[in-house]
Amino acid sequence: MQDNFVCGRLTCTGCGACIDACPFQALEMAETGPCGDPAPIVDALKCKDCGLCHTVCPACEPVELRMPFKTYAAWSNELSDIRLSSSGGLATALARSAIIDGGVVFGSASVDGEARCIAVEEESGLEGLRGSKYVYSSPAGAYRSVKKYLARGRKVLFISTPCQVAALRSIVGDSRDGLICVDLICHGTPPAALLREHLDSQVKGRWDAFSFRGANDFHMRAYRDGELVFDRPCFEDGFFSVFVAGIIHRDACYECPYACNRRAGDITLGDFWGLDKSTLEAVPPGKVSVVLCNTKAGADAIAKLPASVYLEERSFSEADNEEQTNLHEPSRRTRDRRRFLKAYGRVGFDSAVHRTWTWKRFWLRTKKHQLLGLLGR
Repeated sequence: MQDNFVCGRLTCTGCGACIDACPFQALEMAETGPCGDPAPIVDALKCKDCGLCHTVCPACEPVELRMPFKTYAAWSNELSDIRLSSSGGLATALARSAIIDGGVVFGSASVDGEARCIAVEEESGLEGLRGSKYVYSSPAGAYRSVKKYLARGRKVLFISTPCQVAALRSIVGDSRDGLICVDLICHGTPPAALLREHLDSQVKGRWDAFSFRGANDFHMRAYRDGELVFDRPCFEDGFFSVFVAGIIHRDACYECPYACNRRAGDITLGDFWGLDKSTLEAVPPGKVSVVLCNTKAGADAIAKLPASVYLEERSFSEADNEEQTNLHEPSRRTRDRRRFLKAYGRVGFDSAVHRTWTWKRFWLRTKKHQLLGLLGR
């Protein structure tokens, strides 16, 4: 077995295009490197050197990225979307519209303790797709499934990170009718192995699901059979705090070719960070999404959204502000990343986090707020 056979460790995003495309099942995803980064492993006995894995790899053969031509501040006025969505509920609104139109939705869900890209055909199944998954989401088999649905004449809405959107486009091509791809403004994807190690050390007993955003926004939460068993605010939790600080992404995330103005999807969604809400023509009931239309197909899908979705056109320059970092540059490697990596192999995840300056700053801030609370200030 040889790892990172296709594009190399520093450029591999773990998108899995090579695995889904291989006609000889010669590749499989495995946790590699010191942090368990998912990467393809080749079985030399099965490999026929056909080169298809290189052809569909977006790192080897990049897809065309498109510049947004329409920008919206948007939100859903559906009560459940307001309460449970990470941002303005636009991903759920698009997904609901796709299913009503007879389509299939692919998105990330927390399944058996990991994030996976799954297919949803009923509106009731959309609940599992809500909320950001700040960890690597396995696309295993998803691209093949999309191809099968499209071949049957079904419409497909695919919502994922830009690298996985690029992988799907590489496999199915850009001329397939009925496919709408939504890329998410991505901060980076830590390996699932790190989240697993962290929650195993923090949760008493078994856990099988997790969340980061939603009703309790910016809380690290874990569940067992639907029951909450762990709940900690972002900056008091070791995993969440170093994710926000950009310390634990895989290497490729720090050189991400998709963290830029030009986009992989027909539509781009994210939080509208840096928006001056006082300039809006309507008062949002909660969080606000930024919506970028990058193709005519994407703009048509947005135009078909129901009246319960509020859309207000804004300038792209307003969206591409200094708070929306990953719309113009990748997350940066920091000294704390080096500190973490140096310690992780010796002391494990939580102890390595505690050796970073990021954690020490968050810890001091938390203690200060707790003290001021006790003093009634």
